[in-house]
Parts: sequence; structure tokens; C-alpha cells
Amino acid sequence: MSDDATLGDVPDSAAEGETYDVVREDRQSPEDSFAVVGNETRLAILRVLHERVAVADRTEYTVPFTELREAVGEADSGKFSYHLNQLLGEFVEKRPEGYAIRYPGTELVRTVKSGAVAPTESAVSEPTTASCYLCGAPVSVAYTNGYVSAQCTECPGALGFDHMPEGTLSSIPVPGGAVGDDIDAAPEALLDRVHGRFCHRARTFGDGSCPRCGGPAESGLRECPDHDPSEGPCAECGTSMPATVRVTCEVCSEGGISPPACMVTHRAPFREALAGAGIDDLGYDAFALSAGWPMRVVDGDEPAVEYDLAAGRVRVVVDGDIRILR
Repeated sequence: MSDDATLGDVPDSAAEGETYDVVREDRQSPEDSFAVVGNETRLAILRVLHERVAVADRTEYTVPFTELREAVGEADSGKFSYHLNQLLGEFVEKRPEGYAIRYPGTELVRTVKSGAVAPTESAVSEPTTASCYLCGAPVSVAYTNGYVSAQCTECPGALGFDHMPEGTLSSIPVPGGAVGDDIDAAPEALLDRVHGRFCHRARTFGDGSCPRCGGPAESGLRECPDHDPSEGPCAECGTSMPATVRVTCEVCSEGGISPPACMVTHRAPFREALAGAGIDDLGYDAFALSAGWPMRVVDGDEPAVEYDLAAGRVRVVVDGDIRILR
């Protein structure tokens, strides 16, 4: 990023605290919005305003012009006014007492701080005490291309897509800032945290709502008619499971694939099955148990899979939404 003004000229006669009526309400596309913040001064403005946010207290996170400029460290008042004006409307709100960040600005700062748009490095932990849900061997934790995965140290794993190394049991997108140095320092805590978050998100998707934006989500059963996991993940579908659920948000396109049971572990009788196994918290163990439950695809008019649990045979129907039949 550079600090060059590229979207217009700064007026020569900018006075201290003066901003111009150039609120950019005409910007509609995400590309245009990101272009506006592709500048270190504008990102610094958003960072300062974001740091001042106090929940339920609007006065606390309003920053006067001079205080904001000094916090950003821009000595040229005219140049600062120009960059501030580029943010007004979409990312920053102007009030009588100063300036405050708006929700889109907050989301952009969170994205930058999380490391989601930063380069990532690959790393693999030593074997942990966690077990593979396919063969019972120890599991390592890996971070590759922005994804945290559980990797079996002995078997071929459950997922065999092109970008995944052998032994992959899960592949969950996580920004680098949330990983930190935990691959080496606390791999089991990272494993639990990431898979617990996956389970929470899967449950929300299973209830028909996107955990990212709150929009409606649609689920469909992803079946493999020529499924063959005899030598590892099936070459046709890329998984060891005869069926998975593909879910997509109709608003923001967030989504992915999940074992069907992972999406309904908060509903009876799957909830009771977890409790019966002594699992009270969502983490890797909850994920591994629900991902490893044997299932079979049901032949019938509705796309469905069946599980044999302690409570009896349970059918999970996946047809736009997800229903449980007993």
C-alpha cells in the first residue's frame, strides 16, 4: 500500500478540521470499496476509530478531527481531510462532535487485524494426544494455505482434494492472526478451538442461517454414486464418506461441505449421543465423533442418510433444509 492520493486532488486551501461534501455514495461494488481503503492513511484512520469503539456508548467512540489527525500521525491537514472524505458515508460517519466508524469499516479492520488478507506460512505440529476418527492413530495439527487441519500420522485420512496433504481429516479456513504460534506452542488448544468453531458454524448452517452474515442458507446432500474409500479418500468425491452436506449462503456465498451429523449435533438424538460419549464441549472430540459415525445413503424420494445410534435408527433428510426423522 502507498500513501499517495490517487482518487482526486487535495484542495490547496484546506483548513484545520475542514472536510468536503464528497461522500462517496456512488460506490457500489466491493472492488471500488476496497480501492478506497487501499491506502495506509485511510487504513490508519479506520484503525484509530475502531480502537475507540465502546459498546452501547456512542459518545465514547466519536473522535474530533484534530485528535483523529494527531492519532493517525498526518501533519498535513489538507491531505488528511482528503483521505478522511474518501471514507465518509460507507466506512465513517460524521457527527457534530467528530467522527465514528461504521459497521463496514469495523468489518474491514477486523479482516486486516485477523490476518485473513496477509500471506500465510505452512507448519505442522508434533503428534498430539488427539486421535484419528478413522484409525485411532495420533493426530498432528497443520496450517497450510490459510487452513487448519487435523492430520492422521498413519492412515490416508478422510479428505483427498488436490490441495490437501495425505492424512487430512479436516480442513478449516482460519486467518493467520488466529493461529499465531499455536501450531508449536499449543497445538491441542488450537485443534479444539478451531474444530469447536467449525461445529458451531455447522450447527448454524444446519438451522438454515449463515453464521457469517445471517442470511438464509441452503443445504444439499452431496452423494457419491461410485464411492470407493478402500484405499483412502474416494477418487470420485474426494472424501471417505459416502455423502456430505454442501451448504451455501444465498447472500454472501459463505459455505462448504460438512459431515451430515456435524450439522445436527445440537438436536435430539445426536445431542444425547454426544453426551453419552462423555462429550460436553464442542471441540475436536465432538467433531471427530460426529464425523466418524458410520452412515449409509438412503434410497428413496428424499435425499437422506441414516445413522444407527443408541437411541435407534435415525434418518437425516437434506433437501434445502435439514430434518431429522426417527
